[in-house]
Amino acid sequence: MSTDGIIDPEINPQELDSQSDEVESTPVSRPQTRLLNRRELVAEKKAQSRRNRPYIIGGFLIFLVILTVPIYGFVREFVLPSREIAVQVNDKIYTRGDVVDFVRFHQRLALESGNEFSVLDQLLSSLEAMSENEIAYQKAPLLGITVTEDEVQGAIRETIGFRGLTTAMASESGVKSDIDEAFRQLLNRIQLSEDAYTDIIRKGLFREKARRALQQDVSLLQPQIHLYSLEFLRGTNPNIERAQRRLISGDLIGDVAVDLSEEVGVQRTRGSLGWTPEFIIENQDVEDLVFGRNANGEKNLQSNTLSDAVWIGEDSVYRFYYIDEVSEVRELDSEDLDALTDHALAVWLEDQRVLIDDYKLNFDSEIFAWINLQVLNTNIAPTATPITLPQSGLNQ
Repeated sequence: MSTDGIIDPEINPQELDSQSDEVESTPVSRPQTRLLNRRELVAEKKAQSRRNRPYIIGGFLIFLVILTVPIYGFVREFVLPSREIAVQVNDKIYTRGDVVDFVRFHQRLALESGNEFSVLDQLLSSLEAMSENEIAYQKAPLLGITVTEDEVQGAIRETIGFRGLTTAMASESGVKSDIDEAFRQLLNRIQLSEDAYTDIIRKGLFREKARRALQQDVSLLQPQIHLYSLEFLRGTNPNIERAQRRLISGDLIGDVAVDLSEEVGVQRTRGSLGWTPEFIIENQDVEDLVFGRNANGEKNLQSNTLSDAVWIGEDSVYRFYYIDEVSEVRELDSEDLDALTDHALAVWLEDQRVLIDDYKLNFDSEIFAWINLQVLNTNIAPTATPITLPQSGLNQ
């Protein structure tokens, strides 16, 4: 081949083809990939991170949504209800959780003493007791009442079985360790903190001291009536007309009761409900009947007159009441004194309650169901607490 690119006629075409094949079979050299330096690697990693960020954030948000559903259900079911206000007295607030603690406390006391405890019967009274304890605690200065720490600790020892110990006896090392261990086990059984248990004891003492202070103003001499009743299973009974005729003719109410009343224990009681002062009959309708007066100032039930029928729902009977005697001054027995003291305390607490700026007592079926469930989920079993008295002073 000439330098001008003209094919030399002396060259064989087959040689030309073979040379062309050799050229094509020879590998073409390519430039090698350059390694990135450290700065470029860092920049590439940051760029890749920016590209992945939306996917990471999206995945994290999806995880949060999945996790939030059970957490929200737990909070709504268990956390938020326990923090809702059940009782408020001024700035002091008791939540539903506090009510559960209060009910557990009294449930334990009932079981330890061998008594039955019904949440259905005790829940509303527990709310009222919490309110009354707090009112007594806040209004105690009006009655000059104080409660010492020794009194609180003594009351705690009473509730855990260490009765009759003085402060000095309870402070001895062996006895103190037994008391502390018994108290710790008790708190664990009823799932209460020491502060919650102590607060219930302390404010209960304020209420009890208020009750004792008010008892000093209850006179032991009170007007009383001797009250009888005839009891029947239905409101209209032919024996009522017969009883009225016999009473008018001069028969004694006790004899009429024995002959005609359907009361189970009438042979023993002879229909007598005993001497009764005002304000101790729990049934308000009966209280109004035997002590109340009408618009003209006349007594609703005159002496020696049989009343109309009164339905007594708790006993599922009809009763006809009869006042046999009236005494303007008669000494109270201990049971009636306690009942009148309770009445005096209730009146004082109500008088103080109406003066409180912020007062709430929330109770409905939903609250009852929630609190009842929490109490039932707590398995409280009575456990005997061994009492170890100190050797010194044992004979005392």
